Amino acid sequence: MNEAAQKPLSILIVDDNRDLADSLGTLLEIWGHEVRITYDGLSGYQAAYDRAPDCLIADIQMPGLTGYELARRVRDEPKLRRTQLVALSAFSDAKHVARAEMSGFDFQLVKSHDNSRLAEILSMVEQIKKIAEQTQELARRNVDLAGQTQELAKQNVELAGETKQLLKEVKEDIREVKEDIKEVKKQVKEIKGSES
Repeated sequence: MNEAAQKPLSILIVDDNRDLADSLGTLLEIWGHEVRITYDGLSGYQAAYDRAPDCLIADIQMPGLTGYELARRVRDEPKLRRTQLVALSAFSDAKHVARAEMSGFDFQLVKSHDNSRLAEILSMVEQIKKIAEQTQELARRNVDLAGQTQELAKQNVELAGETKQLLKEVKEDIREVKEDIKEVKKQVKEIKGSES
């Protein structure tokens, strides 16, 4: 696996230019990633919905469902919220960059790109994926800890109840001992009184 791919990503390429999509897919596979390719926006959305990719690279100027519209649909779908979107465009001017960002793209890649920019983007996607996985694991641990805390609180309530009952019993025992002592004192007085 190339240094561009530390851990394989699931990548979906959506581009109506079959040659470009296939060659990009081949490069990403050489780098060790799992790649799926579709050639239009609708089938791209369906493929993403069926199996959420870590990264979706979409041409912004496709006939039918454009890359912009695809990005908006992906962003509107809760099960695809972790998918990182890369806009693939022949344009890099501020107008196109702003439109891509407003549509929901996370990154931009110019079609005449060099592979180092693609590797840089995928490295960022890997870091985002890693952080998301760590966040999910921390959330799971927090849920576990909350359950343990709740169990400990329940045990504390039970112990407090048992302690309260034990104190009640001790007080009753002390009361009985006091009454026994009074009775013994009374008997001692009676014995002393009968001796005199």
